[in-house]
Amino acid sequence: MGRVKGRVERFRSVVPLGGVGVGMVAGVIAGSWWWLGGLGLLLALLLVRQKWLWRVLVCSLFAVVWLRVEISDHRALMRAPGSESVSGMLELGVLEGVFREDRAGWLWLEGEERRRVRVLRASDMMAGGRYDVKGRFFVPSRSRNPGVFSLSEEFGKKGIEGGLVLRERVEVGTVWWMRPLGWAEGWREWLKRGIVRGLGHGSDGRVVIEAMVLGEKPAGDSAVSRAFRESGTMHVFAVSGLHVGMVGVLVWLVLRWVPLPRRVGVFFVIGAMVAYALLTGLKPPVVRATLMGVCLLGAYFFRRRPSFLNALAMSLILVVFWAPLQVRGAGFQLSYGVILAIGLGVGLTRQWTEGFSKVDEFMPIRLLSEGQRSWLGVRRWFGDLLASSIAAWGGSLPSMWWHFGIVTPVSVIASVVVIPLTGVVLGLAFLAAFCGLVSPRVGGVVNRGNELVAMGVYGMVRGFSEVPGGHWEFDRGQQADWVVFDCGDGGAASFLGVEGGAMVDVGGRRFYREQLRGILKRWNLDVETVLVTHPDGKHVGALPELLEKGQIDRAVLPVADALSPSYREFLKEMKGEIFYGKRGSRLDLGDGVSVSFLTSPPEGIRVPADDRNLVMKVNWRGWRVLVTGDLGVDQEDELLASGVDLEADVILMGRHRWGVSGQKRFLEATGAKVVITSGARVPQYEVPNKRWFEMLNEMGVSLFDQSKTGAVMMDFGEKELRVKGYLSGDRADLRR
Repeated sequence: MGRVKGRVERFRSVVPLGGVGVGMVAGVIAGSWWWLGGLGLLLALLLVRQKWLWRVLVCSLFAVVWLRVEISDHRALMRAPGSESVSGMLELGVLEGVFREDRAGWLWLEGEERRRVRVLRASDMMAGGRYDVKGRFFVPSRSRNPGVFSLSEEFGKKGIEGGLVLRERVEVGTVWWMRPLGWAEGWREWLKRGIVRGLGHGSDGRVVIEAMVLGEKPAGDSAVSRAFRESGTMHVFAVSGLHVGMVGVLVWLVLRWVPLPRRVGVFFVIGAMVAYALLTGLKPPVVRATLMGVCLLGAYFFRRRPSFLNALAMSLILVVFWAPLQVRGAGFQLSYGVILAIGLGVGLTRQWTEGFSKVDEFMPIRLLSEGQRSWLGVRRWFGDLLASSIAAWGGSLPSMWWHFGIVTPVSVIASVVVIPLTGVVLGLAFLAAFCGLVSPRVGGVVNRGNELVAMGVYGMVRGFSEVPGGHWEFDRGQQADWVVFDCGDGGAASFLGVEGGAMVDVGGRRFYREQLRGILKRWNLDVETVLVTHPDGKHVGALPELLEKGQIDRAVLPVADALSPSYREFLKEMKGEIFYGKRGSRLDLGDGVSVSFLTSPPEGIRVPADDRNLVMKVNWRGWRVLVTGDLGVDQEDELLASGVDLEADVILMGRHRWGVSGQKRFLEATGAKVVITSGARVPQYEVPNKRWFEMLNEMGVSLFDQSKTGAVMMDFGEKELRVKGYLSGDRADLRR
């Protein structure tokens, strides 16, 4: 007990601001989990100096931050999804957001109401401008499917109240304190031209240079992104503490050749770090890193003994006070988690790597030759870098696993190689930009040399990404055994978590590109088997896209030809097994799941797609799900007359093009207790009528109308089947 108390006392003396920082983070957490925030406050009071003034400070800042979070969340929740026409005064800020052409801004409406907005497609406007505007203000809806990027959640994390699409704008003034941000954007364009002069557009080397120097990440599904992500070196693409520190080191190395006092040199280093933050768009990671660097180097400037952890705590306090909602973001957690791990853990990891720099204990250092001392310095440098890499990997591990579903042990070694080369790329890029001022030709020559370095880095990273066991990706959120997606257009797509992965219908091309592709990537899922109910474009349009990604090995189709271009393209390109479902046939999907086919759809491409349904019954370890596609009442009557076994626990159905599906006697014949139906606002036949809803209610059937529930998730237990709406939270539990 005394040992623990001694360590706490030492922490208080060395990191006096540590408890204050913990208290402010606790204030943000309390906005979502009050009990966890309360525990954080107690920890902060324990870590802070035991004087009433410090305790009052911690409690006050906790309350201020908590209140600001509550106000931000309340304002966001008060705005229902929708849009409205607005006019007012707009003050523009920096480029930020998911899309590179979006800007932050404050919109002033009549009555002095102020809204924090994200202005779409505003890259041609300058930060610091004041505009008289007219446009459309919108609040995005929550995503209707799990695993999909949600603009609503993105806005909520950053305190954005809504988006703004401009129709008219007239510049009427300037917000002078923000105008330097606009000038910095112009300097950024100059720097960008300078560092890529003479390089081929879209070349891998150019892409790597732009990402390393300016943080312009390539597309997430590109080969470059994949290699850096799987090698655990993606952090060199995020302009953050690593880059800010390297800029400071580069400037310091230059200043060593200039006869300046160290104190003045520190001032220039700080200025270079701030300038780099401006040039890279004042993105949150670089702002956090710059603040920490200023806090740390400021101690030298004011002739005070620097404390790494205290500087970290000071930057944390400033960042959280300025924008409390940053705490919820993955970037914030990674930034401070990694830096804290290095600060606290590098002493331990250095003990593991000290073998790199060991010298015979009986050999005095002064007796070593010049070459031996140089080699010893190199070994010590790499040993320290490896120790930092191990500590950083440990600090990033929880956030990388939780937010991105990947663990990359190979990054411990890869970072030791890539980080020094990142410094080389940065140095050559700045050299090329400044040489270009004197001679564009010389700048181009330097850039081509830098491209060779960047390609070398890319080649090594690609090699690290292919090391067996070097990275592990995890299922990060498949919400249920069977997820029925909400396509929103009357189409259908659902994923079954069976061996190899299977889908019943795949939705249209647009649904795939906007949602399904991201879902499969986020959940780290493959689709080996597809089952198609009928050849409608909104059910089969994504087949060629999935095939192109190498996802499909086996397909169960209703017919051998159709008018749908996507269906025909798939049939032409498919190299795997194709089965045509027929009444009485059966297919084993593995994991105790099988599919029986109840109809033999008619051939003839002139037969409407909705009349060519392959009705199937999925048996999931004793639970039965009847999938009818867009079956109409005529086909329902034929099924009833055929005498096939229609009994089911759940029916998954769409709407026939004549708008009539799910007649009472057909539903009664199935005995189903749950009906899941697709829903769309247009066309009209996709909208079930009110009388049909009333009929299901009278029958005691639980209805999941996807226009209200969004995606629907089914979990199959031995004794219980749970059905839940993703958007609405509606739930039905079946037991046997």
